[in-house]
Amino acid sequence: MSVSAIQIGLHPDAIDYEAPEFAAFTGLTRERLRAANDDNLALLRDAGYEVDGCQIDFGETALDTVRGMLRRKRYDAVLIGAGVRLTPGNTLLFESIVNLVHTALPHARFIFNHSAAATPDDIRRYYPDPASALALGIPRDLEETAMKNPGNAARPEAAHGHGEKL
Repeated sequence: MSVSAIQIGLHPDAIDYEAPEFAAFTGLTRERLRAANDDNLALLRDAGYEVDGCQIDFGETALDTVRGMLRRKRYDAVLIGAGVRLTPGNTLLFESIVNLVHTALPHARFIFNHSAAATPDDIRRYYPDPASALALGIPRDLEETAMKNPGNAARPEAAHGHGEKL
């Protein structure tokens, strides 16, 4: 069984590109966002993953769109775009999407890209073989990544779980 993924991102027509929170994405335009969405889907498909795009606006209509996609198909992986995740004004939208997906697909892995352009390497952290929907556990390089984080470099015990409990 091949890995099925859904890529959830803002529809290029829903964004005010002049708004300060989106102006922070240097060079972002309707055309560039549309091309990035299409390119990301093509890269994932070329790598052998079965992927559907889900472009949303804001608010409850966004959740209705995601909900509709989740009712039609079972997804193994959920990719959520930077415009949803990294824009402070979208925190509640992001949180609502995560909770909606978690409720509908408790088995699914959430995948977040390292940079502005998604690549098949992002999904490979959990699904290295597009033909197998058997997910890996926590990525092996997580400790190394934590040690590279400037906030953790001064506190190596934090990367090993020996710090104070929250």
